[in-house]
Amino acid sequence: MAKEHVLAKVDADLRRGHVHPAMQRLASLNAAYPDDLELRARRAALYRQVGNVAEAGRWGFLSEEATAEEAAAFERAYPGAWQRLLVLKVTADPSDRLGPLAGARLRRLVEQAGEEGPAPVTWVDVGPRPGEPSSWLDELGCLVAAVFGLIAVALAVVGLITVIRWAL
Repeated sequence: MAKEHVLAKVDADLRRGHVHPAMQRLASLNAAYPDDLELRARRAALYRQVGNVAEAGRWGFLSEEATAEEAAAFERAYPGAWQRLLVLKVTADPSDRLGPLAGARLRRLVEQAGEEGPAPVTWVDVGPRPGEPSSWLDELGCLVAAVFGLIAVALAVVGLITVIRWAL
């Protein structure tokens, strides 16, 4: 269905007081048009109407209408910066289309995600992803975990051989 047709159905649902079908239709449109800021704002307004502050903050995060309370509820619902960045469900960097408040919120979130690691944020075809690590030190944690994993496997094999010899 065309976007305008679905939006007309959303409006008709809301006039009849059918909030749930309207939410489902907007969710489907958001999946089809993940970078449409107007759809996000409509979805945030609907969540605001039903009192879901965290979801209003999530979908309104990239709009100027999101309140500090909504942004805080969104942060509490999704405590990790990378987690928040990924649940925004955008596929392209929207920075050039945002107002000053939303732009500042997104810049702060991208900075937090970069600091949180594993690497700075880069925008690819499917949205934000960790870029290349800035140095070999960023990979040190994985290396240490791999070494400890190999040691654990070696100890398990030695223990298994010892138990088999003891049993025979």
